[in-house]
Amino acid sequence: MDMLLNLAPNVHCSRGDMDDATLSLPDSKVVQIGGFKVGIIHGHQVVPWGSTSSLSIKARSLDCDILISGHTHAAGIVEDGGVWYINPGSITGAYSPTAQTPEQAAPSFVLLAVQGGKVVCYQYKYNEGKDAVEVSKTEFEKKTE
Repeated sequence: MDMLLNLAPNVHCSRGDMDDATLSLPDSKVVQIGGFKVGIIHGHQVVPWGSTSSLSIKARSLDCDILISGHTHAAGIVEDGGVWYINPGSITGAYSPTAQTPEQAAPSFVLLAVQGGKVVCYQYKYNEGKDAVEVSKTEFEKKTE
């Protein structure tokens, strides 16, 4: 945590299933960033892990527009029912029993650029075959009623 706080003054985290019990981290957290409510969970709280339908139940209970979760170590960005589900994957490329292919377990992370009601999500993923980091960009806007 100290290392993260040295990189950025505003760090939001949730407790993972393997985190030290002495860390005072919440099981879930919702933060307002621009026009979005962003929910943060580790992901072990939903079954089956990574299931969009299971994650949607959590997103509704947190009343969030974007739900960031992990646990599967497999990166992915999905929109369903007006909610964006972002799994940054694993920055170390840690093994995952849910990853079906080597690409799904590749080291990855995401950066979000939020401006008002628009989000640009940059996904960085290491491609071992090319020995390069590939960057993809997904944009989404909050639906106004």
